[in-house]
Amino acid sequence: MRNGLLLLVVLASFGLTVGAAPAKKQAAPTNAKKEGPVVSSKQKSAAATLRYKAKRATPVVRGRGRSPQPVVVARRSYGQVAPTGDRYSEIQQALVQKGYLQGEPTPGWGAQNTEALKRFQKDQNLPPTGRITSLSLIALGLGPKRDVKSLATAIPTP
Repeated sequence: MRNGLLLLVVLASFGLTVGAAPAKKQAAPTNAKKEGPVVSSKQKSAAATLRYKAKRATPVVRGRGRSPQPVVVARRSYGQVAPTGDRYSEIQQALVQKGYLQGEPTPGWGAQNTEALKRFQKDQNLPPTGRITSLSLIALGLGPKRDVKSLATAIPTP
């Protein structure tokens, strides 16, 4: 009996009772609001996209036994580069030979040259923009130079 009484005293000092189930923790009420800003699913998606792109902003080369090194990627420029003075002179010479421009060719391009090119483009059924385009250059005979002999040898005969 003494041992049983001692057991009850020890259990009582720890807050336990004999034969009772352990007390359950109370769950937080379901209608309680969470702390912090409300974030929509679109905002979460946008944030995830930004994190993904930030990780892949710099391409990484992975070699054997090496740490990742960023790759320097040269930017590609698009669009046509302005012609040189010599090319302007060639175009003007072709316009003079065709009768659309009077005078000597100059290394620059002006309003008189633009008007001559517009007239030429209109006569060739091209859009009369006055801009130097690939179709205009081909019509003037200044397009890409092709070697007919090399093309003939490149095509296999049956």
